[in-house]
Amino acid sequence: MGAVALTCSSADQDTKARRPAAFQTLYNSAYRVEVASTTFGPGLPGVRAYHSSVRVDDIEYSFSIQGVTQAIPWFSHSCYANKPTVTYMGLTSMSGEEMLAYLVTFFQRGSYDLLRKNCNSFADCALFCLLDLRLDPRCRGLEKIGHAADQKAGIVQVITDGGYRPNPLSDNFDVEKVVRHVNRVKAEEAFVEVPESLAFASSLM
Repeated sequence: MGAVALTCSSADQDTKARRPAAFQTLYNSAYRVEVASTTFGPGLPGVRAYHSSVRVDDIEYSFSIQGVTQAIPWFSHSCYANKPTVTYMGLTSMSGEEMLAYLVTFFQRGSYDLLRKNCNSFADCALFCLLDLRLDPRCRGLEKIGHAADQKAGIVQVITDGGYRPNPLSDNFDVEKVVRHVNRVKAEEAFVEVPESLAFASSLM
């Protein structure tokens, strides 16, 4: 199963008010974006665990207990037995470094949590930053189900052989809040940005 591009419904209003980064490649340099997802572990019936990361041109961006790391593609997947499924997502005018500027505050070193703030959380937010797209929900299915189940029955403790411990640094983290924040900031930046056609016209006056 690969990653599928989905538009974000919770931030549609702000997105409509600006020109998505994917469309700005008509006027600016373009960066190629890919996402890789690798299945691992036993999972749950009908749900698999995934490790996901995002590539912008020749750099892979992934999130772990070390924070956001940069490497050659697809280094973060090399520790898994299964091979990653790589999906081309599109072209964007936003560089990898610009994407990090939006997200680094939310994905600090030591704030990783297996269920609540993991590699898929970062990949989801990164895709929204770069292309106004979202990670395939299947890639985040296990943590969503697992988090709810673990609160009641400790099922994730069983799957991880007792290795999972909630990270208090991720207590207030919410992917949707991050997406809404990024969308709002991008909309504000688009509002104050002077369109190139107007800037050119002004230079002729």
